[in-house]
Amino acid sequence: MSAASNIYPLLERLLPERVIPAPGRPGTLRRLFAGVGMPAQRAALGESFSLVSRLDEAADLQAEYAEMRVQALQGSVAALNDLGWIWLNGKYWRADPQLAGHLLRMAALQGSAVAWFNLGQQHYFGKGVNVAYSSAAEYYEQAFERGLAEAAAALGDLFEEEICDSEQQIWQVDLQQAYDWFLRGAQRGDARCRFEIGFRLLHGQQVEADSKAAVYWLELAAVAGVMQAAEELALFYSGERNPLRYLFWRDQALSQGSALALTMKLEDQLRP
Repeated sequence: MSAASNIYPLLERLLPERVIPAPGRPGTLRRLFAGVGMPAQRAALGESFSLVSRLDEAADLQAEYAEMRVQALQGSVAALNDLGWIWLNGKYWRADPQLAGHLLRMAALQGSAVAWFNLGQQHYFGKGVNVAYSSAAEYYEQAFERGLAEAAAALGDLFEEEICDSEQQIWQVDLQQAYDWFLRGAQRGDARCRFEIGFRLLHGQQVEADSKAAVYWLELAAVAGVMQAAEELALFYSGERNPLRYLFWRDQALSQGSALALTMKLEDQLRP
């Protein structure tokens, strides 16, 4: 018997006919809040559609939920994950972390990398469960192995943290493992991981400094929109090293809203 044949009779009982609205309609500040984890329906570069934009603009959230419920009951793993993500955060309707966990597990067991990641986020932040870094790490790794490059950044961050988690175990900081996960993510194309590797290579953290390799990774991160990468490149090329490249990356960081780049530009204007 397939996993889906076991899941969907249960799912019809789990999913309510209607949702309880979250307190207040999302205003400007709430629209900026994405919460933890991620929906499966995310806008790719150059695309305007995403679940967030669709729900932010929806006139009738009950109707949107009804449609997502039907999709989930018809076998959409993406809809399962997205419903779990919404109930995990409570942005559009009232949060229910326990129900979220059930839905995310259903989606994860059917191969959803994003659902595995969201389970990691649930255990990392302790939303409806005890905080458990070791469990979060297992879920993040499942997400990465199923193709979600962003999970490597979460693992890198995790191995740089020290905390006594709810499993009564001291989470062991492992900077080498953190570096290795950032590198794996960088090689898979994750922009955040590319910045982390470039930064460490530039400053000799967990690895011997290598400015040539650092610039390679930082440039890849910067063109993907990581402001901190553009800032690091501007600082690297500042002074007499390479004025043209300095100006290019300073202005690139400035266009991304960098306060540091603005300070650099003002200082440049004051120089004789």
